[in-house]
Amino acid sequence: MSFMKGDLLSKTRKLMKGGIIARPRWLDAVMRIPPEPKKTRCKKAPKIVLPEDRLVESYYARHPEAKFTPFELNSFDPPPARKFAWRQLELMNHGYPRDIARDMVEVEFAEAEKAAEEAFRAERRRAIMEGREPPAPKKSKIEEIQEEEWEYLSQGLAAIGSQGRKAGEKLPGSERPPRVSSFN
Repeated sequence: MSFMKGDLLSKTRKLMKGGIIARPRWLDAVMRIPPEPKKTRCKKAPKIVLPEDRLVESYYARHPEAKFTPFELNSFDPPPARKFAWRQLELMNHGYPRDIARDMVEVEFAEAEKAAEEAFRAERRRAIMEGREPPAPKKSKIEEIQEEEWEYLSQGLAAIGSQGRKAGEKLPGSERPPRVSSFN
């Protein structure tokens, strides 16, 4: 009966109507209190829309280069566009219009970036004056990833290089192929 559509009651009715089975004893009881319909198809999940999503989209429209700014997915630190939208939404909740709140947040973010850069320069000058090693400039996410990749690559090359070869022995396939000339 698995090829027939419907619940047990409708399948039994079809089989009785076709003369395949006799009327079962339980049919009257089931018809008085029919089973609840079984939901077989699940509905598509609703799209989750957060209040700041419009603001994030407008941020990316004004700053398209921000779409390519890498960030760590497993970090609790949100991407810059979301931080921007949260702050703008906060100002809008305090009564500022959307455009004015956006301009205020842009100024705040520019000032924060400038202050962080100035603090880094001051720390660097202080370290140089004290004779310490100055702090290295902050690396971008791409530079961090490239350094990590380089470490794994160098470890792999070292492992390949130490696999049973003696000093001065060449890797297979590293010799130059014989030169072929049409004038021989």
